[in-house]
Amino acid sequence: MKVELVIGASGGLGQALVRLSMVEPDTRVIGISRTTLPPFTHPNVQWICCDNSPGAIARTIEELKPVADRIVRVTLCNGRLHDRDLVPEKRLEQLDEQSLTRLLHSNTIVPALWLRALIPLLQSTPRVVLSALSARVGSIGDNRLGGWYSYRASKAALNQLLQCCAIEAARRAKGVKLVAYHPGTVDTRLSRPFQQRLQPGQLHSPEQAARHLKQVTADLMPDGTLSYLDWRGDTIPW
Repeated sequence: MKVELVIGASGGLGQALVRLSMVEPDTRVIGISRTTLPPFTHPNVQWICCDNSPGAIARTIEELKPVADRIVRVTLCNGRLHDRDLVPEKRLEQLDEQSLTRLLHSNTIVPALWLRALIPLLQSTPRVVLSALSARVGSIGDNRLGGWYSYRASKAALNQLLQCCAIEAARRAKGVKLVAYHPGTVDTRLSRPFQQRLQPGQLHSPEQAARHLKQVTADLMPDGTLSYLDWRGDTIPW
């Protein structure tokens, strides 16, 4: 039975990915999140609580070792854009040290800690697609509007970490294909304050976004490189 991992599985897109994969034939899904109570139960789903600290990640990796050679997909859904006292900056004067630190931790450091743990785990796995949720606004070449300083910087830093990881994985974990993935605007709590100006068809349900992600990455093969793709399958400039 093949195994799929969804890390950050309690969010809107994470849950949709779990639900989509759990009904596929011969598939076991392991959802990993900070939530102590599972969002739902299913015979093909195992939930692991992990607070994303280095120690908790290490314990989770130990729990995953018996199924490492059967893992075919890993999706890192961790991320933050806003909360009650954190909003995207429109001007330099709005830059705040605490907000910048928090976004870098959620969007860059936490995925990096998972990459550090996952690549050794997957070094003998024949073929696995490891996708991390990036964003188009993390592209430096595509940045024509400015603003959103902390969020853009955290996703650009994530892309650089993924690129370094892909280069190293080409030597250490040849079966791993790394993807920086932009899911589009998904109708979740993360995007809700920014949906008003969207054109019809620009907002995707979590279920649509989960299907797009799996379709775009389904046929990718390990090639020692990082792909930076959007939900259509188009390459995003760095």
